[in-house]
Amino acid sequence: MNNHTISIISAADYAAYQQLLADLLKKAPSLKRNALDDEYFASWYADHFQPTGEQQSTLIQEVNNPGPLVKPASDTHGVKEHPFPYDTPGQKVEGEPQRETAQFKNEKLKAVPEPLLSQLISEVQRSILVDETVVRSIYHALLAGHVILTGPPGTGKTELASIIPEILWKSEVQTNDDTATETNELTTETAYATNLVTATDEWSVRTLISGIAPQSKDGKVTYTIQYGFLTNAIRKNWSIQSDNPHDWSLNLQRTPIQASSKIERGSLLPFRGQWLVIDEFNRAPIDLALGDAVTALGGNDVLRVAIEGGSAELPIPQDFRIIGTLNSFDRSYLNQISEALKRRFSFVEILPPTRAQREAEQGIVLFKALSRVSHLSNAIEVENDSLFWKGISIDPDEDGRYSIMWDEEQIPFREAFDFAWRTFEVIRIYRQLGTAQAITFLQHMLIAGILQGYSTRDEWIAKAVDAALCATLADQLQVLLPDEIEALLLYLTCERGAFSTAYYALLSRLADRQHRLYGQLLALGSVSAEDGQPLLSDERIEQIAGQEPPAVPEVTLSTLFHLDKPFYKLPQFTRRLRTFKAERGL
Repeated sequence: MNNHTISIISAADYAAYQQLLADLLKKAPSLKRNALDDEYFASWYADHFQPTGEQQSTLIQEVNNPGPLVKPASDTHGVKEHPFPYDTPGQKVEGEPQRETAQFKNEKLKAVPEPLLSQLISEVQRSILVDETVVRSIYHALLAGHVILTGPPGTGKTELASIIPEILWKSEVQTNDDTATETNELTTETAYATNLVTATDEWSVRTLISGIAPQSKDGKVTYTIQYGFLTNAIRKNWSIQSDNPHDWSLNLQRTPIQASSKIERGSLLPFRGQWLVIDEFNRAPIDLALGDAVTALGGNDVLRVAIEGGSAELPIPQDFRIIGTLNSFDRSYLNQISEALKRRFSFVEILPPTRAQREAEQGIVLFKALSRVSHLSNAIEVENDSLFWKGISIDPDEDGRYSIMWDEEQIPFREAFDFAWRTFEVIRIYRQLGTAQAITFLQHMLIAGILQGYSTRDEWIAKAVDAALCATLADQLQVLLPDEIEALLLYLTCERGAFSTAYYALLSRLADRQHRLYGQLLALGSVSAEDGQPLLSDERIEQIAGQEPPAVPEVTLSTLFHLDKPFYKLPQFTRRLRTFKAERGL
């Protein structure tokens, strides 16, 4: 006991505490006993009795040992507890709150009725720029089971995995206002909180399930069983009614939980349960780390967990889900995922916004970039969800999408911004960069321009844009093939009237290497026009590949590479790409 806190760390401590409680029950058989009351007793004792001997400073940390978590007595969140909470059954103490916990059945994940689902999908879209069809695909996959979100970096996979469980399973409740008028409000009581963990190549069964871990106490090292991320996430969904893990299958009950909201940062909200989100799923030897859980995820309703003295079966709630995120570009960390594990997950691809979403993406990118650098300039004014800066105002519409209003048509920054965005879109033909990369790129551009006081178009482009491209995007292009780098170099160095001729010469040289010709054409076909349709259909790609020489229509080429827009040189960025091309050639 230390500083009004009872710390139970070792197995011997735990056994002694259990023996103490058992002795108390023998002396007073009328006292009721469950895991929650064990915690209240520890808190009551620590609050009413001072420890003997010299006090020591203690580092309090979360310990994933089997048994109840004993909290400091001061952690009551403003609720005054009964002086001795082991009250006799049926006894009511006036003026003190009674501990009543609602229970519900362990049921399968339920569908959300329309039109509420459409309303909730719109709420997701206010947090992140994503198509409704993609959100519905994730929703349908979660109804079926566990899900992995795949795609390039920066496309919002982690954010989607964190907010979709909280938003899409909200429900409506009727409330009365001051005028006794009934209104419908949304509650998270039927939704799910998430616990986000990031995978590493050091993961093992102990990381996700359980295992022996060392602990230090008074300079001595002891070894105890600690629960892993998956086990703790599952346990969070149950109200532990027994101190003995061997009784899990008999005594676990479903009750609501309190958890941190991913939408309302810093708020504790009621949820139906908690799911586990594994970020960077492919960075870990995930088959090894899951161990026997692979069988459990395949439809078995229990997870076998190692405990002190053996193992126990932990039931898995029917509505529990794992959501993983997988970076499809990060090949250097890619671990082989077994076929057995793949069939236990649904895969949903999250791609960057298309050019049809250009205005909406530009709005959120400029708003977030300016917000991040607002501390560098008093001229940047951020008020709630609106922002103002030197003739620019950014406001959200009724759907929560940001739109940019340019007060002056020819302000220097606008020309630089438009050119930077065109360059970013051309790079996206060969490297699918997400919105997060666009925000970082623009943030670097703004920092240089604001601190250096750039006031002309040439300063913004030749200095800010060029340097920001080198600092944020250049190294991500090292993986491109030589012909892809060459196409970008043609865009950066050719006058607009000469680009088409130079690009057709590139395609002619690729005609002898059919796989690379297809690769080049498929990259062009990945770009959608402003109406959402691909600029090159699969049929058109086949026709071009069979031509002698191959040629992309002029109009299509102009749209892909913005040949109708002004051309500016970027010497530093061009030099970096030439270096990459030389390295790939060697």
